[in-house]
Amino acid sequence: MTWTTEQQQVIDTRGRNLLVSAAAGSGKTAVLVERIIQMVTEPEHPVDIDRLLVMTFTNAAAAEMRERIGEALEKRLEECPGDRNLERQTTLIHHAKITTIDSFCLHLLREHFNELDIDPGFRIGDEGELMLLQADVMKELLEDYYGRNDETFFRFVDTYASRKTDGGLEDYIMQVYKFSQSNPWPAEWIAACRAEIAVDDPDPENMFHDTAWMQYLLADVRRQAEEFSEQLEEALELAQLEDGPQAYIPMLTEDKRVMDQLAKVDSYNMVHKILSAPLFGRLAAVRGKNVDSEKKELAAAIRNRVKDEVKKMKNLWVPADLEHLFSDMLATREPILMLLELAEAFSDRYQAAKAEKNLVDFSDLEHFALQILTGNSEDHNPGPVADELAKYYEEILVDEYQDSNEVQEELVKAISRERFGTPNVFMVGDVKQSIYKFRLAKPELFLGKYETYSKEESLYQKIELQKNFRSRASVLDSVNDVFYAIMTKALGNIQYTEDAALYAGADYPEPEWAQDVKTEVYLLNTGDELLAAMDTEQADYTAKEAEARLIAAKIRELTDPEQGMKIWNRKTGQYEPLKRK
Repeated sequence: MTWTTEQQQVIDTRGRNLLVSAAAGSGKTAVLVERIIQMVTEPEHPVDIDRLLVMTFTNAAAAEMRERIGEALEKRLEECPGDRNLERQTTLIHHAKITTIDSFCLHLLREHFNELDIDPGFRIGDEGELMLLQADVMKELLEDYYGRNDETFFRFVDTYASRKTDGGLEDYIMQVYKFSQSNPWPAEWIAACRAEIAVDDPDPENMFHDTAWMQYLLADVRRQAEEFSEQLEEALELAQLEDGPQAYIPMLTEDKRVMDQLAKVDSYNMVHKILSAPLFGRLAAVRGKNVDSEKKELAAAIRNRVKDEVKKMKNLWVPADLEHLFSDMLATREPILMLLELAEAFSDRYQAAKAEKNLVDFSDLEHFALQILTGNSEDHNPGPVADELAKYYEEILVDEYQDSNEVQEELVKAISRERFGTPNVFMVGDVKQSIYKFRLAKPELFLGKYETYSKEESLYQKIELQKNFRSRASVLDSVNDVFYAIMTKALGNIQYTEDAALYAGADYPEPEWAQDVKTEVYLLNTGDELLAAMDTEQADYTAKEAEARLIAAKIRELTDPEQGMKIWNRKTGQYEPLKRK
């Protein structure tokens, strides 16, 4: 197989932490498999495959990875029959740790349960069983607190309860509990939150200034303001053209100046002062026959879009004057402290309830594994088990790294050789495909390394795989055009630039009929006027059902044996009709 320069670099690079940013269709899995094959078949210093730890995101991905590595080894063995090393690797692959991180943690628990106060006969509870157990624990917890006649708790209820039910309370407690579990040390995270809120200072802004949430707010304002400034610069460039709406220049210049100022704020007082002042005055009338109407409309549209976004920012971050705002913040401290207390109490009771039934959940697997690796030490430094694993595994390979969380990051760090000065973690993924933040994945881990790792040879290096071998250039051009417009730092923490864009990596024969194939966009009108035009049966469709019907019709059209689409089959070297599986 012919590899690109970047793919070959990924395959060959050793002895460092390596971050691979692999775009969609860039051959990530094939490259990862080849890297492993090269490591275990190196002539002078081959690595036994069971001394590589390969962690994937799903069991299906792990099974596919094991199968592809096995097939590659078998193929090499057919080419080199009698090769002792290849025979050894084909045997060892059955014992290789090609697994999900949950399975790795489970194995660690089975091997070292004596390090923890748990019964070795534990089992992983199924989702329904655990949900029922959580509901029982939550019910008992709230009943106990109601029975205490604690005024602080009652004020918490008044603050968070929705109408006359406890549903809202339970949801808030569970959200805090689940978020705490995405941290390596949940109890310490809750303690840190409590300490943040308990700070006292006569000046409310000083009291909140150094909190993580206030710094997040300021960073968010700065990031959005930078993008607003860039958009206004685009409108200014239009206005400054010979046939542009030059009458807009003074106001656009002033708007941009304010956004540039907002992009440099370092205190909430500054945010409040800027956003509370009158913004976006009336644009001057544009007169003259030489003004291009499209440029005029586009410049005004860009400004109106920024104006609307700044209005949303003001409503979100500056809802009242400073005195009332800080007064409200101070008033929330007591109920938030109670919320933290309840989340912590729920955690303790839920752990006890699981222990009584000899159950663990997936969060337990990771946290128990982390306790084993750190020897339950207060400083959380890697212990003897971690040292043993670090010496054993020559390299740790993490697939879909953009979907890792902080607990998993600490687990990998504990068993890596980074602390010995020889980093050995291979991470591959694409932050643009991170979709599991709702499950508390932390793509910021990927982004942090992407922004700090060097493209040059170093112990902390990154390589980008941008070429897509799955799609035609016409498809990729359309995708790029959409994402250049909508994927911004404010929206997804990454700016879609030429470095992030997709590039065609495969060449396809272009018959005459294929040259007319264009990207198509379907807009489905689900409004009342469409429903009125439908017959009675169709009018009962929901928007999702109407969309599904449209997609099914298009699939049927594309897969028609006579008139449907043809696609290139690399194996046969010819175009063949698109088939339904």
